[in-house]
Amino acid sequence: MTAVDTAVRVLLWSTTTDAGPAAPTAPPEGELTDPQDLAAPPPDVTAMLTGLAAQTAARLRLDALAAAERRPVGPGALLLAAAVGGRARPGLAAETVRAVPPARSLWDVLTHHAVVAPALPHIGDAVLAGRLRAASPLTALLDRPDPLGESAAENLLEDVLLTHPQGRRMITTVYCEVPASPAQALWRGRLLDELRMSTSTRDLVIDVYEAALLRHAQRHLSLVRQARALTAPPDLASARPVAYWWAALARLERSHRQMLRARSGIGREYLEGVRLYRQVERLEASEGSNG
Repeated sequence: MTAVDTAVRVLLWSTTTDAGPAAPTAPPEGELTDPQDLAAPPPDVTAMLTGLAAQTAARLRLDALAAAERRPVGPGALLLAAAVGGRARPGLAAETVRAVPPARSLWDVLTHHAVVAPALPHIGDAVLAGRLRAASPLTALLDRPDPLGESAAENLLEDVLLTHPQGRRMITTVYCEVPASPAQALWRGRLLDELRMSTSTRDLVIDVYEAALLRHAQRHLSLVRQARALTAPPDLASARPVAYWWAALARLERSHRQMLRARSGIGREYLEGVRLYRQVERLEASEGSNG
């Protein structure tokens, strides 16, 4: 079995698997022989990549945004698929990821995400997982980035997704959900706080919190109450991720309260998150002064 054979098997798996955090079945495994053939895939494999890009755009409801993309799909997703399939040899698989060119088109972004996002829970090697995450800016943006992938994720958001209503809707839909991990909560909280400071994206931030309170209020507020219990005595390491997810809203509550009150979906329950953030903020300040 060649590296191309392995990659094709993983691509076929990707076409039947949601690009989410918990793919129900593990991706296929295979060999990584003749890896040089991955750089110039045969036409039928290129057609498979094109189909995967279109499928992913439709599933994420980015089809209108993607329709404006005129650059072709590159071979990056094929290399990523080979690395996923060759994960039993993590060192060789990580080297395969190193050969992946940066995603240069939205089609590349979509195919990279379609391969990497569902595969990550099945990657046991931390180095390989980090490299896969760094090679997929959309996965990094929607989940959390490897440090090497932060700038690519932020550029994708600013230069592509925020320029189109479909991109903004996707960010609202995904970011309003309860974070799947502390690292994800810290990443999303930081990004929301950065977006809060711009007049062009402040409404988007409020959209995220309004959607969170309309669709996922009980789960968000349950986490807030659990985190508040951790602040006395203070376990800031555990409380901080939940609190920081609310940071942008807490700061908007101070500076743009009328904008929040104009939203019918934002009731007074949001103040629980605001209080948590301010409590953690005070504890951090106290901890810093005592240090």
